[in-house]
Formats: sequence, structure tokens, C-alpha cells
Amino acid sequence: MEAQNTGSSIRPIQDVDAIAEKAKLQLEDLLPKAQTLYFSDDCLANASQLTLVEADAHVIDHVCKGGSLVIRGEPSDSAVLCTAEKTYSVREAETSNSLLLLQSLTGPNEIEKEGPRHVTDRQVAGTFYTYLELRECQPRLRRLHRLLSADPYRGRLHPGTGYSAARLAEAVQASREQLETALKESHALLMDGEYRFLECEYEFHVFSLITKFIDENSWSSVEVRRSLTLETLSELEPVAVVAHCFDKHMKQTGETAADGGEPLYTFCEDQVARLFARLLLQPMKTFNLADFTASWQQSVPDGVTTSADQLRGLAVVNSEVSPQVVVRLAPTDLPDDAPERFAALFAVKQHWTADELHPYLEDLTSPSVKMGSLLAKNTRLTTKAGVKMYGPKHAH
Repeated sequence: MEAQNTGSSIRPIQDVDAIAEKAKLQLEDLLPKAQTLYFSDDCLANASQLTLVEADAHVIDHVCKGGSLVIRGEPSDSAVLCTAEKTYSVREAETSNSLLLLQSLTGPNEIEKEGPRHVTDRQVAGTFYTYLELRECQPRLRRLHRLLSADPYRGRLHPGTGYSAARLAEAVQASREQLETALKESHALLMDGEYRFLECEYEFHVFSLITKFIDENSWSSVEVRRSLTLETLSELEPVAVVAHCFDKHMKQTGETAADGGEPLYTFCEDQVARLFARLLLQPMKTFNLADFTASWQQSVPDGVTTSADQLRGLAVVNSEVSPQVVVRLAPTDLPDDAPERFAALFAVKQHWTADELHPYLEDLTSPSVKMGSLLAKNTRLTTKAGVKMYGPKHAH
């Protein structure tokens, strides 16, 4: 193949041939297009003004479609980067190799295998030895709970402190979609454009108004009407609050009223039971299990059945002591650091099932850190009566 130099390359094709010969490469094995790299005059300046980011397919696709990337959190936080759907931890990584930034470079698959041999110059815009490494992580939602719990809504005379969606987005290290999901799952009240938590006693007060209204109308527990309930009770409490409590603790039966086709509602057993459990557990951290179980079932409305599964994320049962006790424990009560969190959990009781641990460890997992590896690293597995139990890694 005849060597030709096309274009305006500073370097002739003969130089490429000489280098290939010294490297003991056969010219017929090379593609006809050679590319030489030259450092631009502003290469050093660019390196100080730009940062390389290692991104996965989701981030690249998000940016290519015009999406934005946002750094979330307070100045004292470890940085996270968010797309509209996901959250990533950000860590600076070093490399022993130089990373060269070029505006363009032709890949092997883009070069015609036949044609005159020639040289094309490529300018290096920057040289880098560090880059930002992104790792998908769980949204960091503890600040959301802390903000909304600090001054909850207690009624018209004590409205508490509300936060707009924009303010929460600035403070909470989560993507927009994850923040919206967290607000929904935590049953935050949206009123006058701001989110709030309801104080437990006040929420119970509003729910009691609903149950009293059901009794006054002689409705069965499966024949509750939403519109009439909201219309009447809005004279006593803000309609947004009444609607919020109704929708949280009631669910549609699938049946409609005979006189107008209005959907009929009944109690959402799990939510109602959790409300009464929270109320009972507030005065003390530890409660005799037998006494608690009896008081809990007696306190809920007729038709609602309580069970230990409904305490998930609210409290745990400790069967290692006599008499057995139920211990009030929320995930937000525990440390952020994984070893410290396990130590706090094992201070409550020595052995846990995987299902008991899950609500207290879920936020420590990620696509790269699975629950199984988290347990393997921080616990010791034993079997009791055929049930897998997780205890401290090192016995004291």
C-alpha cells in the first residue's frame, strides 16, 4: 500500500512507519488512518477548570436527553449527585495513568480498512490524574424525617413548621423522584404548598373524629362515605387534614353506595393498628409484651386485628428476656455509621431474624452493597429451632 500524507498533519506518514517498524508491527496489519496527539496551548488551564466524571449508562443517557445533574445537600454533607430518578455518592479517585481529554478521536470501527494511508492530528485539551467516581446509593432521607418531625402540625393554633418541595429538595440528599416517593410513603401532609408531619396525638384526635362520625351515622365498618365525612368534619378541623387522615387510615372496599354510586370505605387495618401502637409506645421505650399486646388489641376499633408484623419499623419484640418486652425503635433512632448501627441494634437484643433487621438496615444497602454482604460483614449467623438468626460478629 502506497504511503500518502493527506490533510494538514504536522507529522508525515513516514514517521508513523518508522515507529511501527521499531515496535515490530507489520504495516499491513495497521489501519490506513493514523492519529497523532498534540498538547494544546491551554491544556494546563483546561485541566484546572474541568473535572472528569466516571458515569454509568443511566447518567449518560440522562444527560444526553437534556437532563440535569444536581449536587444535593448542605455544605457539611458528603456530596451526592442526583439525576431526576437516582442518587449517587461522589468520591474523588486517583489513577496512576494519565487521562487525556480530546475533543474528537476516531475509533477503529469508524476507520475504513482500505484507502490511502494518512495522518490526522488530534489536540489534547487536558491531562488529568484524578476523576470523580459515582456510585449509586440509597437516598439519604434522615434529614427529611428530622426536618418534618422537629415541629409537627398540632392544629390551627399550632401549625408547626412547613417546608416547600423546593426547600426540601435543596436540603435532602435524594433525587426528585425519590423525594416524592419518600414524602408519600411517610404520609407527609401537604397543606398550603408546604409539607408537614402530624403530631401523633393530634393525628389520633382527627382519626377519633372520623370513627365517632362513623358511629353517629350507624355505618358499618365497610360502609363509610368519604365525601360526607370530609364535609362534616371540615367544620372542626382543616379539610386538608381530615382528608389526609381519612385517606391514610381508610381504603375503598370496591363496593358503592346503593343511593348514588359513591365508593364505600373501610379501615386500612395496618395503618390504624400502627397509629394506636405509636400512641401506646410514646410514654415509654420498653413495654411488657403481654400487657402491650392486650392494650393494643383492646384500643383499636372493632374489625381491626393487630399483629406483630404491623410493628415493622416502629418497635421490636425481645424474646431473650423474661418477661418478654416490646422495645420502641425507629430506623431514624440509629447511627448513620454501619458498625455503630449494628452495635446499637445488638444492644437492644442479641439475636435478630433477617426480616426484623431489614427496616433498620435498608438505607445502608445499594446496588453494589447487598443486604446479604452487609449481614455477612457485620454479623454472625446461627440457627435456632430451624430459624436463621443474626448476632454480633464477635461475642463479648
